[in-house]
Amino acid sequence: MRLATAADIRRLDERAEKEFGMSRLLLMENAGASVVIAMEKVFGALDGKRVTILCGKGGNGGDGMCAARHLVAHGASVVVGLVGTAKDLRGEPLANWTILDRMGLTPKELHTEGDLAWVRAAAGASDYIVDGLVGVGARLPLAGLLGDIVKTVNAAGKPVVAIDLPSGVDPDTGRIEGGPCMIAALTVTLGVPKRGLVLHPGTTRVGKLVVADLTFPLALLTDPGVTADIVMPEEAAALIPQRSPTAHKHAVGRVLLVAGSRSMTGAALLSGAGALAGGAGMVYVAAPASAAALLHGRQPELIIRPQAETAAGGLSADALEDLLAFAKPMHAAGIGPGLGVEEATRQAVIALVERLECPVVVDADALNALVGRVEVLKKAKAPRVLTPHAGELARLMETTADVIDADRIGSAVAAATRFGATILLKGARTVVAQPGGRAFVVSTGNPGMASAGTGDVLTGLAAALLAQGLSPVAAAILGAHVHGLAGDFARDARTELSLTASDVAGAVPKAFQHLRGEGSRA
Repeated sequence: MRLATAADIRRLDERAEKEFGMSRLLLMENAGASVVIAMEKVFGALDGKRVTILCGKGGNGGDGMCAARHLVAHGASVVVGLVGTAKDLRGEPLANWTILDRMGLTPKELHTEGDLAWVRAAAGASDYIVDGLVGVGARLPLAGLLGDIVKTVNAAGKPVVAIDLPSGVDPDTGRIEGGPCMIAALTVTLGVPKRGLVLHPGTTRVGKLVVADLTFPLALLTDPGVTADIVMPEEAAALIPQRSPTAHKHAVGRVLLVAGSRSMTGAALLSGAGALAGGAGMVYVAAPASAAALLHGRQPELIIRPQAETAAGGLSADALEDLLAFAKPMHAAGIGPGLGVEEATRQAVIALVERLECPVVVDADALNALVGRVEVLKKAKAPRVLTPHAGELARLMETTADVIDADRIGSAVAAATRFGATILLKGARTVVAQPGGRAFVVSTGNPGMASAGTGDVLTGLAAALLAQGLSPVAAAILGAHVHGLAGDFARDARTELSLTASDVAGAVPKAFQHLRGEGSRA
């Protein structure tokens, strides 16, 4: 499902009018009707219900005034408040105000702080409140009377239905920039969902999300200029590798994991568990000799390959040529979990990222090794998938984690373009971006996954999917979706508080089973 920016929406509306003859009044009519249809589906019959509709002066307010007429037709008792005056209205909003006025449902003009008393009384007497205050063109943060109205509505504690998006949410990033934001029970987004509805913190204000059909032609719904999508379960399921009846272990993916050090053997084991659960037929773990000695027998399916090590038990640069030779028959590799940050290790990692001839997942300490040396990614001999969290990507991009999180989609796309690599930006919500500008938002996962080692599981899982022939972006999308879904299953069994990386790895098979329709969430 596509995710639009405010600029995308303006372009689609313009195309609808110019190319297909769909007037803005028609789109507004479809929007108003869709809001009421969604309300009935979610809340039940509206006959006799009391509804307050709060409208701004723009298109969002026009949608609200149109919805008022449809609510009346469905038997609801409706009052409408307009922030501003009728003299402020133009075009389609004015047309809908005129209809209400002639129906005897003239909106109450709200333009002074004293009018908050009317809002408070109307909200208190209502069963539902419809938020038609501001849409994708709003200036944020909300201030003045608009901000006070939002605060008043939130304080009323009644179910709020947001038209297009809750007032106060940035449509492109999901940010709530220091001002009040409407807390909706239901958001009826129009035509194409907005990015901010699925990104934090905006997604926490959305409630149930319904996409209203404005009857856009397919050419608009598939507009190539809309470059972000949210990953739907059926889309993730379609990416799961299919195994031939004659498959054997060497044909379904050989994975090399360069992971672990004397003090961090767990990272190697967790990434190995992720690769095994992801379907790789053969999983090799290359670790410093002293770490390898500790790994033997801990996970019998893993093949442990000791490597030259530093005095501190980290990977030595002397291991480089052996690793490059050993990796030649591999279908994919994962580098980084638990390697440490010694300079000798860093030099080996940089060379591996550049010279390995198979696709590589680059994570954790391998990402840290690339800080200041990102140019090697452009020289890499095969595709690279980077799996940073916001802090790691910030170091690579020479900025701050706050900047990355302020626009997660934009940041991931910028990194993918700059590095020529697929970016899997971990966090709430995970974003996958590929060179060329396309991005995908993954909605699975939960806060319980903020636990040491969960990223190591993802490294192995993504590497296994690469090894089975998925493209870098497909491996990243499916890996992130399954990883998050496994985390959700593990949370259901263990609670967010007690969730561990081993729990996530153990739930990966159930996540695949669920995606294939072979099991239930129960």
